[in-house]
Amino acid sequence: MDTRKLTHPLTLAAFAAAIGTSGPLLAQSAGSVGLQTVTDQQTRAAHQDARTAEQDARMAREAAEQAEAQRRSGALTAEGQAQAEYSAWQADQASRRAERAAHAAGHAGNRAGGASSAAHGGAAQPSQVAAQAHGSAADARAAGSVAREAAMEAQAAAEAARAAANAPPAPPPRTPPAVTYPSEPQVTITNSAPDSVVGEYRIDMAAMDSNGDGRISRAEARANTTLTAEFRAVDNNGDGVLDAGELKGWMR
Repeated sequence: MDTRKLTHPLTLAAFAAAIGTSGPLLAQSAGSVGLQTVTDQQTRAAHQDARTAEQDARMAREAAEQAEAQRRSGALTAEGQAQAEYSAWQADQASRRAERAAHAAGHAGNRAGGASSAAHGGAAQPSQVAAQAHGSAADARAAGSVAREAAMEAQAAAEAARAAANAPPAPPPRTPPAVTYPSEPQVTITNSAPDSVVGEYRIDMAAMDSNGDGRISRAEARANTTLTAEFRAVDNNGDGVLDAGELKGWMR
């Protein structure tokens, strides 16, 4: 006999009724599990960002301490000392930003953890729980980025402080080599003409003194071209005539 034919219609109805009653319960259970999974993931990500932000803040603090130590140790030049002091201040400010960001990331991680606990506790409004978890994770991620940038700024400032403190003084300007110019030969100017092959520097005063007054006038000097050209230079007293004393060295 085929036993399938013995199934009572009431049994099938009872089975269908049972399935219809448990369907919403199964759907609700699945939704709760999904919310818990999502909030757990968001919480883990937020906590990881918070830990990374704390590490970056620690690096920033170390960099700021190094910059401050370099500032205290002094620099080779006044300019280097001023730059080292400014860089130490920059590193300190960046370290403070990193610490504030790390604290913000930690708070965001705690909020994400609270959302996860609410999800596991069967929250009445799962959409709010999911939004809180997502927002907290985003806040932790943003704070972690700020902490990372601040740590990099602090390290760069510490390196700038070290370089400024160790910078050597600028070399003195080069002195151009001395230029030696050839000296000019000394020139002596006299008012009497020496012996020379240029021109006629020898005269016969007796022959040139046509009026016999013992002096040579300009008119009488015209007989000698050289004497005429230098008459004014030879006429020491400027009386317009040349006497024997003025013509000393010219007479034969």
